Amino acid sequence: MQLTVENIKFIDNYLKNIGVIYYDIRMEMLDHVATAVEQKMATENLDFYDTFRGYMLAHKTEILKGNKIWSVFSKDIILHFLKFLIHPIMILGGVSFYFFYRNFEVANYFSEAFTIRNLFFLIVIILACSQLIYFRLILKQRFFVLEKLSGLLAIIYYLQMFFMNSHSVEAPSLITLTLFSYVMMSYLLFFAKEIYKFNTNQKKFTL
Repeated sequence: MQLTVENIKFIDNYLKNIGVIYYDIRMEMLDHVATAVEQKMATENLDFYDTFRGYMLAHKTEILKGNKIWSVFSKDIILHFLKFLIHPIMILGGVSFYFFYRNFEVANYFSEAFTIRNLFFLIVIILACSQLIYFRLILKQRFFVLEKLSGLLAIIYYLQMFFMNSHSVEAPSLITLTLFSYVMMSYLLFFAKEIYKFNTNQKKFTL
């Protein structure tokens, strides 16, 4: 027995009300619950509401284990980014930054009022604001796989604050400039890759 549109919306609203805030996670749960309820209705010849209530009483705790809302950071996203960092093309980009900074005195293009440290800080802030606008004003839904990229950017921000302290009188070393340029370039490309993958698969998140 196939569920109606009203049945599907009922399940979606139920999942919202019990705290499943991320749209992509909720759609996966919705698909799982709807399939199980349809099968149970067909085999036991019950109506939707009785079947759904019985199924959730038995499986609610198990289903909610997939509701990843407690941590700002995602271990999976961080691990994927670390793997992305060691891709041969990314490493080649890092080596290119090294030779660029070694052969060009970039400090000459900055002043005491606006140093290269300030530039890195500004880039991180612009990225954070751009992501916030994209997530809140364009998507208008909370997506776990995208929102957790903000946690990754937060890690980069804190590392930047620690290793490129704007109050230090010494210019950042060649290695520091190379590593942060490498990480920032990698993050931009990783973010673009995740957005592309999300947009490619977005149809499955349409209710």
